[in-house]
Amino acid sequence: MSAPSDADAVEILAESFSPDVLVVDTEMQDGQSRPLYQHLRSVTDSYLLCIESAGRDRARVEILRSGADDAVSMPVTPDEIAARCQALLRRPREMRSDWDPVQQTVITLGPLVVDTGRHEIRFDGGEVQATRIEFSLLEHLCRRPTEVASRDDLLESVWGPNWVGDTHVVDVHLSNLRRKLDQVANKMRIIHTVRGVGFRISNELLDAAEEMAATGIPETLRPAESANGRIADALTA
Repeated sequence: MSAPSDADAVEILAESFSPDVLVVDTEMQDGQSRPLYQHLRSVTDSYLLCIESAGRDRARVEILRSGADDAVSMPVTPDEIAARCQALLRRPREMRSDWDPVQQTVITLGPLVVDTGRHEIRFDGGEVQATRIEFSLLEHLCRRPTEVASRDDLLESVWGPNWVGDTHVVDVHLSNLRRKLDQVANKMRIIHTVRGVGFRISNELLDAAEEMAATGIPETLRPAESANGRIADALTA
């Protein structure tokens, strides 16, 4: 990759890889001589971890007020940077503006991957054979992993607004899907029934997703892809 400046290179990486976390030296500036992290805040929703080289408390406060998610002063060890990245990614998913499953074509929840482009479901790398309706039901739930979907929600999403018939057709297809997922999920429940309300992704799967995201950080401080996302390291040498 070539770019006119380090700042331009960082912006290209941020836009190309959609990293979970950007680690930025506060001394870096954009093309308009303003701090690069302020510019990145306006063009990306990735978490921003800023490294403040002067060690000034007031400067760190201003950095946080300018939109950074965390700030730390030099000297700082790689282990502390990794730990701070892990802490950012452990924040509840609904608080994160950068992770928008409604817009994703590949939805990853820990070991579960729903690839809408290839129309595939995978769990721990193994493919789950699902019908079109089963796939669409799981996709709907995974796009809103912290919400409960009622039968009416699923009927409208999968069968369309003009569906006429027994709403328990949803239960039949979800039962078949659960049986297929149970064969590969090693006793982990994927879909949880909220009695009298509807269905949602289980807490077990959401917890596994958070754990995998957290434990994967030390290996992804480089601009590289992991199973759960990418982190672009914008630290200057």
